[in-house]
Amino acid sequence: MNIIEQEVLKRSERILTLFNSFKGQGVADFPGPLPPFSKYLNGTLLRARRGELELEFKLKKEWANPTGLLHGGMQGALIDDAIGMTTATLGYPGFLISIDSHLNYIGKISIDEMVIVRTKTLREGKNIVNMYCEILDKDGNLIAIGNSNLLKTQYTPDFVKMIDDLPIQSHNNH
Repeated sequence: MNIIEQEVLKRSERILTLFNSFKGQGVADFPGPLPPFSKYLNGTLLRARRGELELEFKLKKEWANPTGLLHGGMQGALIDDAIGMTTATLGYPGFLISIDSHLNYIGKISIDEMVIVRTKTLREGKNIVNMYCEILDKDGNLIAIGNSNLLKTQYTPDFVKMIDDLPIQSHNNH
């Protein structure tokens, strides 16, 4: 393993340590530079591993379509936001930006329910990372699935600068 791969894995472990210290809490309570939209969605972190996240969301009435079901645009937003958070767990120094996204509406869910959003990294290439995400109801029924290809960039986001400066002791709790 070369030095760059070692730095990526070390950063990933530091991010996972930080994420897992907030397990069971809303994303809005996480420290550091989070996008306002992520804070607004405020999913509760259930599980974090390198390349994988599981979040729970209490659906809000503002997220409803005219029939009282979760709006398709909000389903896409939940998937995109969860995928974005998952990219942080990979530990790359540069920001990963979506270059495409695909969404399939499988089921429906009433706005007064909770959903689980699970992500998984399918492939990490030299320049492109492929992610998968699913939204499930409390019984495990699929509501939507999506995937995205993300381009590795040279832009260093604020959270990478922050995590590289934090004195976090790493441990394997993920």
